[in-house]
Amino acid sequence: MTNKAAKIAKQWLDDADAILVTASNGLSISEGLNLFANDKKLKEVLGDLVDKYHLPNLLTAFAFKYPNQLDYWQMAARVVEYYGNNYEISNYMQDIKKIIGNKSYFVWTSNIDHHFALAGLTNLFEIEGNWFEGVCSNHPAEHGAHYLASKLHEIYEKDQAGTLTEADIPKCDECWCSPCLKHGW
Repeated sequence: MTNKAAKIAKQWLDDADAILVTASNGLSISEGLNLFANDKKLKEVLGDLVDKYHLPNLLTAFAFKYPNQLDYWQMAARVVEYYGNNYEISNYMQDIKKIIGNKSYFVWTSNIDHHFALAGLTNLFEIEGNWFEGVCSNHPAEHGAHYLASKLHEIYEKDQAGTLTEADIPKCDECWCSPCLKHGW
């Protein structure tokens, strides 16, 4: 961006009554979460599941048809623990918050990482959902969303301790089937 363009953009932001923030995978990648990467971080996060299921990246890990629910929830809990529960606000997110300042704002994002909310930006629409929520796999419209943050953390802790069992898998409050993480892919 040229100096002139930056000054014009700043003036527009200063004059705006409200700010609409839109973000997709590029912001997540900038913050260190690359759903497409096959790198050492993938193995660090997913551990033995990478080799067991030949998972080339996180996107595949979420879409993979696991032969059992236990491995699916191990994967989900490991990812959410690493990228969600351990999230530290990035310089990029701090810059967004600084630009918004005290103005009215709304965030529209396709990122499922929930980083905007974790950074305190709550006027938010996560168009593809987020990985802290699940929906009933049998009756998604009727049984609604389930907030799974504490359950995912519990699964992660039991996974790390080697005590995770089928009994630890989340269940829908209404029909007792296992929910799926709420995301758009």
